[in-house]
Amino acid sequence: MTHSRLSALGLVLAAVFCLQTAHAQQTSSTANDQAAADAALREKAFKLLDSLSEQLGSLQSAENRARIGSNIAESIWFQDEKRARDLFKLVADDINLGLQQSKDDRDPEHTSAVFRKLRQDNVERIAKHDPELALAFLKETFPSVLEAGRKSDDESLPPEFRDAERATLVRAEHEEELRLATKIGPRNAEVAVKLARQSLEKGLSDELLMLLIRLSAKDREQTKLLYKDIVQKIRENDLKEYYPDVTITMQLVQHFTPPAADEATYRELIDVLLAKAIAKGCAKRTVEGEEQESFCAYMGTLQPLMEKYNPGQARRIKAWAPQNEDAQSDSTTQGYSELNYLYTNGTVDEVLALRSKYPALDNEIVTRAIAKAENEGDIERAQKIASTFSGDSDVQRALKQRLELYNMSDENLKELWANAEKDWGPIKPKDRAERLLAVADFTAPANRKFALKRLDDASAMIDLFEPGERQMKFQINLAATYCLTNDDRGFRIMESVVPKLNELVDAAIKLDGFDTNYVRNGEWNMTGAGSTGNLLTILASDAAAFAWCDFDRAVSMTAQFERAEIRMMAQLKLAQGILGGRPKAFQSRTNY
Repeated sequence: MTHSRLSALGLVLAAVFCLQTAHAQQTSSTANDQAAADAALREKAFKLLDSLSEQLGSLQSAENRARIGSNIAESIWFQDEKRARDLFKLVADDINLGLQQSKDDRDPEHTSAVFRKLRQDNVERIAKHDPELALAFLKETFPSVLEAGRKSDDESLPPEFRDAERATLVRAEHEEELRLATKIGPRNAEVAVKLARQSLEKGLSDELLMLLIRLSAKDREQTKLLYKDIVQKIRENDLKEYYPDVTITMQLVQHFTPPAADEATYRELIDVLLAKAIAKGCAKRTVEGEEQESFCAYMGTLQPLMEKYNPGQARRIKAWAPQNEDAQSDSTTQGYSELNYLYTNGTVDEVLALRSKYPALDNEIVTRAIAKAENEGDIERAQKIASTFSGDSDVQRALKQRLELYNMSDENLKELWANAEKDWGPIKPKDRAERLLAVADFTAPANRKFALKRLDDASAMIDLFEPGERQMKFQINLAATYCLTNDDRGFRIMESVVPKLNELVDAAIKLDGFDTNYVRNGEWNMTGAGSTGNLLTILASDAAAFAWCDFDRAVSMTAQFERAEIRMMAQLKLAQGILGGRPKAFQSRTNY
């Protein structure tokens, strides 16, 4: 979406309409009435999920059974844990089957990749509830991953090449186990360390550093135990494989230091590395062979840190130390690595804890913490962080504008809208229509009257779009946003869209393989490939709007899909939309 030059107020409006900030002053009758109505809707959603779970066996595609079954299992875990566990077991069976069948597929490598990704997604889902079950899921399905790799081997390739490919799969599995450990570490340090130790038997991994960092803030004893094991592994390792072994070792020395690291174990690590460096000849200015030279160069990078803990031995490799400070470790780089990792995998508190560790990144850390709180729907927390920030003046001004957006009055909203309309003057009519729709979507739950006016203006512009993907995308988003305002026109629009989607699906299946592969094992695959797949994905992302507007009518609407797998996925998304809670104001849902 291109923008013309914006005024200051117009820029604020662009932020409101194009970024995912959030604030809701939700209208309701009495709190008790709404709670009762919401509880009744949740009960309907669970009944729908129960019905869908009984239909899983009718599907031909192992991928669709696994994908839909996994979603159902996660959604019902707290209501019926036993049933959820049984479903995840069936999902594991289907992933094994899909990996075994991949060799017969027209694109075996792609199919294998689809099932490996599906497997990874399931591990993360299960880990939220039962880390040990997630580990069992990994172990149960890994033999099929290896077998799929063997079946796709090109026999014309040298054996050592095929062995390397299989070794890559094993290392990827090792990293997956550690990713699982880092996710569960803050909740269950003992299980996380158990996973990490099992993974450590196969070698070092760059996930170890993040795991240690997260654990150190939660459980010092478990961190100390794992850290000792890692140092012992480094002691035993010849460090010939420069990636990842030497790289990870360097990161541990540079970025996991006392007091986060146990000082005695840190000194032990320094002593181990210095002993290896001297044994490899790094006490000399020159060494023979590229391998030794690379190793000494790596150790030389660590020399200034080593000298603080073992000055006598560290001085022996001083010839390999960096000649200037710029060549030494840049803590800012590590700070961004940790920030990016915690923004994706951590909590708002963990992000904010980085402020004391990396004061130079304070502005970025605060901004990311606010964005994370907003994305999680915790607007109260976002407001608190923004209102208490006392750092950079430019950031303070930006956060003040953000606070104004959270508490937007009708008058301010109208003023900003008037300025935006002036700035939008030169844009093309189709782009204007899509912006109108995005504005309505963003404000609908908080200001129904304002949103409806924008929707009516956008609706009058449908004919600007030629029949095709862009027009149908616009219609689906328009319908969903009308539903966000509890306006019946949303379903009336979809009455004409669903039959067209059925026609597109039928045509796409007939053309399967010409532009993309829409079908796997005789059924529509849910990867969202191609223009028709993209439209169905957009409809799925809008499911909550339809579900909360009129759940029964939304279920009836999806029943019009002619293919069972598409109907089941659509109804699954409706149920999940209810269980995920009411749509929030100032959170963009449209796909522009």
